[in-house]
Formats: sequence, structure tokens, C-alpha cells
Amino acid sequence: MRPASRAEIDRWDDLVLANPDGGSMLQSRAWGEFKRGWGWRPTYLVSDDPARPAAVLFLRREVPGLGGLWYAPKGPGVRSAEELARTLASRRAFDGAFCVQVEPELADTPANRLAMTALGLRKAEDVQISRATAVVDLSLDEEALLASFRPKTRYNIRLAGRHGVRVEPIPCDETGVTTMYALMAAAFERAGYPLRPLAYYAGYWRLFEASGQGQLFLARLEDEVLAGAYVVRLGERAWYKDGGSVTHRHEVMAPHLVQWEAMRWLRERGVRSYDLFAVPTQEQVAAGDHPLGGLMQFKGGFTSDLREFVGTWDLVLDERRYRLWRRAGKPLTRRLRWRFQHDLLY
Repeated sequence: MRPASRAEIDRWDDLVLANPDGGSMLQSRAWGEFKRGWGWRPTYLVSDDPARPAAVLFLRREVPGLGGLWYAPKGPGVRSAEELARTLASRRAFDGAFCVQVEPELADTPANRLAMTALGLRKAEDVQISRATAVVDLSLDEEALLASFRPKTRYNIRLAGRHGVRVEPIPCDETGVTTMYALMAAAFERAGYPLRPLAYYAGYWRLFEASGQGQLFLARLEDEVLAGAYVVRLGERAWYKDGGSVTHRHEVMAPHLVQWEAMRWLRERGVRSYDLFAVPTQEQVAAGDHPLGGLMQFKGGFTSDLREFVGTWDLVLDERRYRLWRRAGKPLTRRLRWRFQHDLLY
């Protein structure tokens, strides 16, 4: 792997789409440039092997006294541990790093975990809110797509329409952004998760919108906004990045109609696969009382295609500095970022 040229960075999303996994929004140019303003430095690496294309966005954070922490969000975009080994083979590419964190979308199987360990990687605390997701097949025609949902989900979509709920694509102007943030605040409070500053979400919502890749949807009943969703598309893939709803009027099922209208909008633009992002793993579901349990019921109504990935793994390049990071640097950095910036580490 080597640093990408300026010309390669200018067409970065095309290179990411050519990766074996088909690309991820968290590997996009917009995401890298957005994170530049939040303590990370985007670094774009590419492979010179035309038979094995690879383009990987790494986010770098300089930790005082320790050096570089490198992190590939939802990357590298590989389909096997062998492909991952090739992208990590050139340690010179990670100049000054004490740890390189990866989270490829490889299935969470005993064979893949064993292969990751054989590469010298260590299982780490997962960065993403969950390493499991649910994926909707948008290649189906609209009638078949609706029929693929669970009966209760289809009923709720139609019920919202009968109640008079309307869903519209909304620009990320001041009104749209603050409205969506308020919906998310209610949802995060219910789930018990920390909510980042408004400027964080508004930053990437507007950046993806400006590149033609992001769209905000809001559901209204008369003059009241009840639910919202923000989706990002890259090539033929799309992601349900953010969502929220009010704590009342559950009986009108606005969130179901938001998702349906977002899917119709995405299909019209050539998207064939819609990633609903975080759901709990099957193990977490079995244990019960998981904060994402409600989302599992909601998202699972749209698809039975549930996927669990290996999550985040560490490639340790300096054992001493890595231990210091885990014991003291990481918890201290987390506390300071939350105290002074009300923000998370990653």
C-alpha cells in the first residue's frame, strides 16, 4: 500500500466502490474530510496491484507521548482474511503508528476469527455501536419489496398512510438540521446512548448532501414532525445512518413510513442494497434487555438478512506504547473529549 496521489484522491469514491466489498460510506472521501474537523487526519492508501484493487481510508490521531493511532472505519474493504493480509503487509505505510485498527465487514465465524488471530491481530473493543446489521434487498420491484416485509411492518406502513402521515425529502438547512437533531435526542435518551453535538451531525449531513450522496427525510402529521431518517448512498449501496422519532403518537407508525419512502427514493436512484446499520447480535438478543432490542424489532420487520461481522481488531506495532494507550491514554482521552467537547473518541 502507498499514499494515494492527488488524482486518486479526487476520484476516491470510485476507487472505494471497486473494492472487493463494494465500498462503504465510512470509507468515502466525504467521511474522511468530515472527520478532519474532529481530531482525525484522513490518510488515503491504495494498492499498485491492478489484479487486486484496494483503496483504504485510514483516520489518524496523534496521541501525545505515544504517536499515531490509525483506524480504518468499516475497512479495509476486503472479502477474506487473505485479502486483509495483503493490505496490511507493508508496515512502512503506517509511519509513526503504534496501533492500526481495522474492522472489515467479514462474517463473524470461527474460521475468520482464527484467521485474524493468525495475522497477528488482537480483538479489540468494537468502535461501532454494533457489529451486526440488517440489509434490505432493493433490487426487487416495489411490489415484491413490500411483500418481503413482515406482515406487521406492511400493515404499519399502510396504517401511517391512512392516518395522513406525509414523508418528504428535506434540505439540511437550519430548520431541517435542528428538527432532526431534536428527534435523535429523544431516541438516544430512550436508548441510553450519548448524543454528540449538533455540529457533528450537521457537518456530515451537509457534506454528504452537497456531494449528492445524502438525504434527510421527515415525516409529518398535519404540522407536527413525528419521525426522521438520514440516508447516505454510494454507488448501488445505501445506509440508514441516523434516525429519530417523538415520544408520543406511536399509534400512527410514522417511522415505518419514513423507511418505506426512503427505500422508494433510493430505488429510483439505482440503489440495490440498503444497510439499516446497527442491530444487536443474536447473542445479545438471546441475553435480552439490550439497548438496541427495540431497533431489532423495527429493522427486522423490513428484512430477514441479518449479518454479524468480526468487529474491530488491533494490529499492534509497538507493544509498550500500545499498553500505555489501553491502560491510560484511551480512557483519559475519552474523558477529556467528553468533558470539554461533549464528543466521543471515534
